[in-house]
Amino acid sequence: MNTYNNKTRILLVLETLKSETDDDHPLKAEEIIRRIKAEGLKCDRKTLYNDIDSLIDAGYDIIHEPSVSGGGYKLVSRDFEDAELRLLADAVYSSKFISQGKTKVLAEKLQKQTSTHLASSMKRQIYSSDSKTPNEEVLYNVDTLSRAIYGDDKVSFEYLVWGSAKKLITKGAQKRILSPWALIWQDQNYYLLAYDSDAGKMKHFRVDKMRHVELVPKPRDGKNEFDKIDMSAYAEETFSMYGGKLETVTLDFPEELIGIAYDRFGTDISQRKGADGRILIRTKCYVSSLFYGWLSGLGGEVLIAGPDEVVSDYKDYLRRIIDKY
Repeated sequence: MNTYNNKTRILLVLETLKSETDDDHPLKAEEIIRRIKAEGLKCDRKTLYNDIDSLIDAGYDIIHEPSVSGGGYKLVSRDFEDAELRLLADAVYSSKFISQGKTKVLAEKLQKQTSTHLASSMKRQIYSSDSKTPNEEVLYNVDTLSRAIYGDDKVSFEYLVWGSAKKLITKGAQKRILSPWALIWQDQNYYLLAYDSDAGKMKHFRVDKMRHVELVPKPRDGKNEFDKIDMSAYAEETFSMYGGKLETVTLDFPEELIGIAYDRFGTDISQRKGADGRILIRTKCYVSSLFYGWLSGLGGEVLIAGPDEVVSDYKDYLRRIIDKY
C-alpha cells in the first residue's frame, strides 16, 4: 500500500469538494474520480467511497444527494458561512488603510474559503469614496506594533507625509524611536499612540504613513503618562471629525430633518418640542470649525439655540467666511 498516494488522494478529494461543490452544486462520483486520475493517482468508486467515509468520520459535513441522473456529493459546512465571507470581503474592499495590492490578495484568499460557484458572487459589491493607501506595508506595521505593545518593546520607524507630487515622502532623515502604547481604530484608519521620550509627551501617528517599522528590544517609557489617559475620551477628542472643545449644545431642527441628528449624534439624546412643530435636541459635541462646517452645510434649516457663546462663535465663523469674498 502506498501510504503517500493514499494521503495525497484523500486530500485531493477534500480539495475538490471544497472548491467545486456547495449546497446547490453537487459533484458526481465519476467526475471526482476523473479529477483524481487527472493528477496521476489511481481511484475507483470503492476507493472514492472509502475516502469520503474517512472524511465524514474526520468531521467533514459531506452529503450524497441522490437523483435520477445519479446525484452527487457536496460539502455543505465550512469554517465561514457565505454571508460572513461576503461581509469580510466587503470590509476589505472598502477599508482605505488596506492598499489596492493587498486588497486583491486578501479578497482572493477569502474567495478560496468557499466554492468557485459562490466565489464569483463575492467580487466587489460595495463601493467607497475613500481612496486606498499606497503603503503596502500597513498590515505588517499593525502586526509589528501589536507585538511591540505586547512585548513591552520600543519601535523605530520613518514617518511619511504627502508631497506635492501626490506621493508619500519621508518627513525627516532619521528614524524615530518611540514607545508604543495603543493602537486606535478611528474613521477607517489605524493610529499609533506612542510616548516620545525626547519630547516628554504622548504623540499619535497614522499607521499607514509609517514605513520600515521595526522592533527595538528596549523597555518602553511613558507608562505613567499612558495610565492617565481615558482612551475613549482621547480618541473622541483627538480623532473625532469635530475635534475642538467639548460643549453641551442645543440644536433646533425641523421635524423632517431630525433623522440627521440621530445619524450624527445617536438616538440617546435629549429632545423636546420647539415652536412651529420644530424639535430641540440637547447633546454634547466638540465645537470647532469642522462642526460649524457640517452645520452650515445644512443651510439655515438647523439652528444653534444655545449656549449663547457658541451661537456668537458660529456667527463669527460665518462672518469670517463672508469676509473672504
